[in-house]
Amino acid sequence: MELVINGFCGKMGQVIYNLAKKDKDFEVKYGVDRQSSIATVMGNFTDVRLVDNLFKVRECDVVIDFSHASSLEDVLNFCVINRVPLVVATTGHSVMQERAIIRASKIIPIFKSGNFSEGVNVMLNLISLTTKDLKDFDIEIIEKHHNKKVDVPSGTAQMLINTIREQRQNSVINLGRNSNGKRIKEEIGVHSIRGGGLIGEHTVYFLNDAECLSITHTAFSRDVFGIGALHAVKFLVNKKPGLYGMKNLFE
Repeated sequence: MELVINGFCGKMGQVIYNLAKKDKDFEVKYGVDRQSSIATVMGNFTDVRLVDNLFKVRECDVVIDFSHASSLEDVLNFCVINRVPLVVATTGHSVMQERAIIRASKIIPIFKSGNFSEGVNVMLNLISLTTKDLKDFDIEIIEKHHNKKVDVPSGTAQMLINTIREQRQNSVINLGRNSNGKRIKEEIGVHSIRGGGLIGEHTVYFLNDAECLSITHTAFSRDVFGIGALHAVKFLVNKKPGLYGMKNLFE
């Protein structure tokens, strides 16, 4: 399976490259990144063609995008024009970009997730059940990441929010709680910590006057996201056009 990694020179791009090299099902054909990033690694990769534009790619079976949300338009255009399946592993998309992904999925198969960890997706099931059972509990989310992360809240935190909102449709999101005033009952507080080399930690707290239940997922290695993303690539091949996610993968 010939793979194109968009965002090749980034940390996750390198994780995908190294994991794919160990899997006989994959051949990393192209690495795509900014010219300035390619210049810093030129000569280190003799088995991959490095290019600064997706439209310089001549052949591939799947594109996996671990670049930046700002690259989405080019990624979608390339994949739609060439009818290539796409794994979207970036986060922080705008409402308009989310709509563009849905439109493109009518033409090509797209796999999209804010987190490719198996543990996180089990966590989502637990959060759904807990939210349903603890109807009168306050809910707070704390997410922690490294100091280079751009989007706030994280894609995983957004997945947690969406899962909670399936059970509490009237909930109100309060990011950072930066205003005075008493907490309202429908509120879900979301707090983001950025520092050092933290890979990722998410905790959801359920609290009332008598007790607190917390559910936490901690990532110790970026490999966990890379493994899940490559599973998504294998899942996506030969699929019909549509928008797929981790629920489809586990089913």
